[in-house]
This record gives sequence, C-alpha cells and structure tokens, in this order.
Amino acid sequence: MARVALIGGFGDLVVKLRGSLIRDLRAAGHEVVVCVPAPSDEARPGVEAGLRELGARLVEAPLDRTGTNPIAELGARSFYGAFMDRERPDAVLAYNPKPVFYAVPAARRAGVKRITAMVTGLGYAFTSRELKARMLAVLAMRLYRKALAATDTVVFQNSDDQELFTRLGLLAVVKRVERIPGSGVDLSRFPAVPLDAAPARIEFLFVGRLLRDKGVADFVEAARALRALRTDDDRFGFTVAGFVDSNPSSIAAADLDHWVQSGAVRSLGRLEDVRPALAACSVFVLPSYREGMPMAVLEAMATGRAVVAGDVAGCRDAVTDGENGFLVPPGAPAALAVAMEQFLEDPTLAVRMGRASRERAERQFDSRAVNARMIQAMGL
Repeated sequence: MARVALIGGFGDLVVKLRGSLIRDLRAAGHEVVVCVPAPSDEARPGVEAGLRELGARLVEAPLDRTGTNPIAELGARSFYGAFMDRERPDAVLAYNPKPVFYAVPAARRAGVKRITAMVTGLGYAFTSRELKARMLAVLAMRLYRKALAATDTVVFQNSDDQELFTRLGLLAVVKRVERIPGSGVDLSRFPAVPLDAAPARIEFLFVGRLLRDKGVADFVEAARALRALRTDDDRFGFTVAGFVDSNPSSIAAADLDHWVQSGAVRSLGRLEDVRPALAACSVFVLPSYREGMPMAVLEAMATGRAVVAGDVAGCRDAVTDGENGFLVPPGAPAALAVAMEQFLEDPTLAVRMGRASRERAERQFDSRAVNARMIQAMGL
C-alpha cells in the first residue's frame, strides 16, 4: 500500500473531478490525502462529505490560485515543503498550474519516489490577449520548465497542449510523457437519458464557471441573436448553470442578473448535481476558448447529448464536428448561433448526435479505464 497525495488548485471541484480516481486508488489499497485550497462555504459540506465517503483525508493549502502577491506565493512554496516533510507520501500527483509549480519541486526535494504532474489546461495566462496574461504566460513557461524536469511522468489531457509544450521545449528533459483523456466520466453515475425521437422543444444548456474564457458571454449573445431571428418560434430555450469565479476572466454578478432580467437566458445558479439539468436539456453548449479535457462536456456526452463546443484544445478531443456535435471558432457568437440553429431546423439532429456522444463516451472516456491508465502512469 502506498500513501498517495493528490495536490490541486481548486477545492470546490476536487470530488467532482478526482472522486472516481480517489475511489479506484482506495480500492487498490492505497491511502489518499487530498491537498487543495479551502473549499468555499457553499461547496464545503459536499466536499467534506464526499471525501469522507471516499475514505480520503483533506489537507487545506494556503494557495490563492489566481493571486500574484509575492509574499503569499513564497508562503505557498513553504507550505508544500512542510507538507511533504510531514505527510511523507510515496507518490504525488500534482495538477493545475500552481500545484505543479510549487508542489512538484517540493516533492523532489523531499525524496518522494513517484512524482506525476498533470497538465489540465493552460487557462487565463495562455488564452487571454491582455498584457498581464502575456506576462504571466512567460513566467508560467519558466516555472513549468523547472517543475516538469523534477517529475517522473507528465500527463497531458489533450494533444494540443502536449504539442505546444513540445514546441516550447518544456519537455526536453522530462523522463516520461503520457496522454490520458482527462478524468474520464463515470458512466454508471451519468447514464444515458434518451431524448424523444422527434423533440417538440430544444433546450440549450451551458454549464461551467461563468468565465468569459468559457464562452458564457458568447452563449448569451448567440441566444439573443436566435431569439431576434425567430420571433415567431418559442420552441427553444437557453439555460446557464454555474457560478461567478475569482478568475480574472470571470463575468460580474451584475452581468448575469442583466442577462436573466432581459430574458436572454434563465439561470440555475450553482448546481451540486448537474444530472437533472443535463437530462432536461437537448443540446449542451460550451463555446470555450481553451480546455484541458472538459468534464462538463464528457458528462453531457455520457447523458447522450449533442455538444456545441469551441474548436479549441480539449474540446477537439471530445467532439467530432458533424458527428456528435459541432465545433465553432472561439469568440464568434455569430458562428455559434448558426451551429445552434441547425438543431432548431432539424430537431432530430439532437437525437442522432446525442446517441453518437454516448457511444463515444463509452468507447473512449469510461472513468474506470481512464483511472487504470492514470494509476499505471503514477507508477502504482
């Protein structure tokens, strides 16, 4: 039995994103300690209960995943050194940028036997065109180069990110590189929910953190365009589920209020269980600007839903254009509206593409197979 430390940058979603991996690690007889920033007040009860049920121990890290205060960053680095000395893990899996930057070198210094870094997407620093983001991207590349050299294995969730890191020379001294499709999806927890053969109404659903980089504003603009174009047709609707985030790309709460009050979309707020919303929708929409491997898309595919997604890293690995959905250019709400309108012109398209999504989820993204590959990549 090994003591395994899973070290991430977002406490709220640790059970959702890593729960099945924790379950399979525990089933294999390993002890699991989860080290993440403190969950929000809203998410804490579910996170604590979920980890307790999985048999994992929670350690809260003083990490601000979007902060740039030098003193706070030094404090985070010191924390991970103390964590390694105290917990003495046999294996470490670090994911999200800052845990990779800080926890991986700390694990190497502490003599941890098996160190794995997982690149789960590149985020704001690489997707935004703002000067601040470009400066952060330069710093991030330096930190990645140093941290990845200290790993035993680097795991990528999509081919685009792996190719980018290769092109930038960040993998030149890495011992081993694997590509594993995200966290997979629990097909038993997300069973197929078939649509009617000829749907009388098409419901479009966006689920995710309410970030502009996730394309939520583009979704709303496309919804407005379709409502304006089809004023004599009320057989469709648009729903947003998610929460305002501390990420620099986040919308303001006032933006969401305005969208709802104007009638562009309805909001379900923050969902602890997304399955009822997926079952109620016809088409899932995530016009993101970049992803690692979007869990929300995989859950929608498992449910048997067609997907309209950004033609970007991560989404391209999950959605085949014209087969189980459509890929659209990021930041192009007009193109998004055109893709969504195809389901209004032919509602049976949602049925056919939804079936293809479920088949693809079963074939490529079953969490049991994905977790087996991850555990092997971690050397366990």
